[in-house]
Amino acid sequence: MDVMTNKETSGHALGEETRDSAAVVSRGAETGALTRGLQLLAVMSDASRPLSLSEIAEASGIAASTTHRLLHTLSQCEQVYKNAQGRYCLAPRALFPLGLDHPLQVLRRDAAEMLRELQARHGPSVLLVAFLGEKRMVVDFAPGAYSVAPYFDTRISAPAHASVSGKILLADLPEADRQRLLGDAPYPARTRHTITTRAALDDALAEVEASGLATNFNENVMGICAIGAPLVAPSGRAIGAIVLTGPDTFFGAERRDAIAEDVRRVAHMLSAMSMSVRAVARFLSL
Repeated sequence: MDVMTNKETSGHALGEETRDSAAVVSRGAETGALTRGLQLLAVMSDASRPLSLSEIAEASGIAASTTHRLLHTLSQCEQVYKNAQGRYCLAPRALFPLGLDHPLQVLRRDAAEMLRELQARHGPSVLLVAFLGEKRMVVDFAPGAYSVAPYFDTRISAPAHASVSGKILLADLPEADRQRLLGDAPYPARTRHTITTRAALDDALAEVEASGLATNFNENVMGICAIGAPLVAPSGRAIGAIVLTGPDTFFGAERRDAIAEDVRRVAHMLSAMSMSVRAVARFLSL
C-alpha cells in the first residue's frame, strides 16, 4: 500500500487549493468580462446613433483598451459591427435577437390590428404587455391621439401596486410570489391616489380577479390613467395584458365603462382565438 508522507499530503492539498483558487479567479474574470460586455451593449442600445470607441468607453466607464478588446469580441460574436466611418453599431443579432417566428413576435403581429382599432375608438395609447416571470415588457403599442408623443420603454418600471399591468400580474401570482414582489406595506405613494396598504391592495386585486379588469386613475402619475384586461392562457394563467393609457381627459366617468368593456372584449377575443397566446403560454411554461 502506498502511504503519503505529511509533506506529500500537504503538497497535494496545496495544489488542490491553488487550482480551486485559480478556477474561482477565472470564473470571476469571465463574469466580469460578461458584465462589461453587457454594459457596452446597453450603452449602444440607448444611443440614437453610431458611437466611437472613446464615446462608448466614456459612457460605460470602462477603460478604452478594455472597451476595444470587448468590442472586438462582440464583433466576432456578430453583436456589433464597425461602419465605414469607424463607429460602432449594434448588429442585427443584438438589435432583433428574437426570430420572426418567436411566439412574442407572432403575438405582436396577431394583436397589431386590434391595438390600432382600440386606439382609434377611444383615443389613448394601447399597449400589448407580456409577463416574463415577474417582469413586465411592452411587446407593441399603438400611440395615442394627443399632442405630446407618448414614450414607452420595453421594460415596464412602474410599481406593480400602482399600475394596471402590475395589478394584473399580482392578481395572477400565488400569495408567496405576490408577497416577495411587493415587499412589506406601506407601499411607496407615487401620488395621493396610490394604494399603500395591503388590505386595500388585496381588495383591488380581488376585483381584478372577479371582473377581469384593472384600473389606475392617477395612481402612478397625476394626470395619467389606465384601464386594462389580462390575456389568459388555456390554463387560466395570465400571460400578459392589453392596456389603454393616457391623459385623464380620456377617462372621464362617462367614458370609463365603454373603455373597460371594449378592452375586456378584445383581450378575451385574443385569448380565445389566437394561437399565438397558446404559443406564448408554452414558451412561458404556463
